[in-house]
Amino acid sequence: MTNQPKLWRDMTREEKGALLLEEHEGKVIDVWQGPFGWQKAVGVPLWQDDEAYRSRPEPKRETKVFDYCTSKSTYRYTFVTVDGEPDCASIRMEKL
Repeated sequence: MTNQPKLWRDMTREEKGALLLEEHEGKVIDVWQGPFGWQKAVGVPLWQDDEAYRSRPEPKRETKVFDYCTSKSTYRYTFVTVDGEPDCASIRMEKL
């Protein structure tokens, strides 16, 4: 198993077709930039044989709920995480 992503020249026709369709549908296409990892392809991808491409994965979104009790009240905090990072704009608090 290699850590290097598959180059365009090594992809099957089906893999190439899927990437082209996703690009046509407006999805973000990333290109492998070695030590910098996956980066958004600037402009239209060039589809060069010696480059690796992928459709950017959808971010993983999860809702987290925590209850916090004090001596007088209980509160519920609800927020969304995107790829494990809290979305601060999504934080809600309610008194139970």
